[in-house]
Amino acid sequence: MLATFVSMLYIISGGQSQSNEQVYRIGLGPWIGFGPIYLAQEKEFFQEVGIKPELTVITGLAERNSALKSGKIDALAAPVDYFVLSAGNRLETTTVMAIDESVGGDGIVAKKSIKSFQDLKGKKVAFQRGLPSEFFLRALLQQNGMSPDDLDTVDMETAQGGAAFIAGQVDAAVLWEPWLTKAKEEGNGDILASTKQYPNLIVDCLAFNSRVVEQSPEDVQKIVDVVLKAIAYWQKNPEEANQIMAPFFEVDAAKYAAILSGARFTDLARNQEYFGTKENPGPIFEVAKQASEIWLKAAIIQVPVNPKSIISTDFIKLPRGSDRDET
Repeated sequence: MLATFVSMLYIISGGQSQSNEQVYRIGLGPWIGFGPIYLAQEKEFFQEVGIKPELTVITGLAERNSALKSGKIDALAAPVDYFVLSAGNRLETTTVMAIDESVGGDGIVAKKSIKSFQDLKGKKVAFQRGLPSEFFLRALLQQNGMSPDDLDTVDMETAQGGAAFIAGQVDAAVLWEPWLTKAKEEGNGDILASTKQYPNLIVDCLAFNSRVVEQSPEDVQKIVDVVLKAIAYWQKNPEEANQIMAPFFEVDAAKYAAILSGARFTDLARNQEYFGTKENPGPIFEVAKQASEIWLKAAIIQVPVNPKSIISTDFIKLPRGSDRDET
């Protein structure tokens, strides 16, 4: 990863920097959909509202859990299913906004001889446990009357899974971009299914330690507004924004834009649609319920998770006279 990523050793939660800015440590993965957070940092949108972000890349499930449990981060950007999984393991957070959604950026690549999910029975399938790959696979298997027990599963990180498929070591792999396309092209495979056909399932959200939401809701709102401002900025200035975000993912702007075709940043309107209201909950609540059922059946969590206990609709409202979505 880039050397500029801030160390996770800064321990003071919501502390103050020497310039009296409130410091918040945000964990996020190496997924291009988190670009708006970097854009907000580089355009100094955080600084404009008195927030100093410290961004830390966290890749694996164990690392995420450890960072949350130890209090080394105040917030985490991750898919909905992860926050259900963490809550089921007594690491409760409050999900406050969506950042991006996968619209083809995640999928299952398989040998050309595999035409349906039924054809996966007994086949060697790679995916990374505890991450969107596993949730996506389990959800689709469930829809097709199957379970991972019907497969010969292999736990692999996305890059390893993609390389294994290209080398012919596995019959299928659950991957995200750019490995999904790379594996398809270099491994002579086909996309069996992707999030293009299954919307709402993999949506990356920003969640805070619940104590932060309870103690500093104003700061949480500022951070939500800042990320939404960055997304609005990208919508109006995509070329400039891509130039700023791309280096954080070690690709050039053209490659970043190409990969981004499989994802979509979630602006305020989409957030309001996805979250809904307390009276009329949006799709995120159903996805969280489904994740709870899947993780419970897989014995990855021991008790069901009530979506309303980990999701807040309070921070994506548009107050009267607000210019939140303006840049």
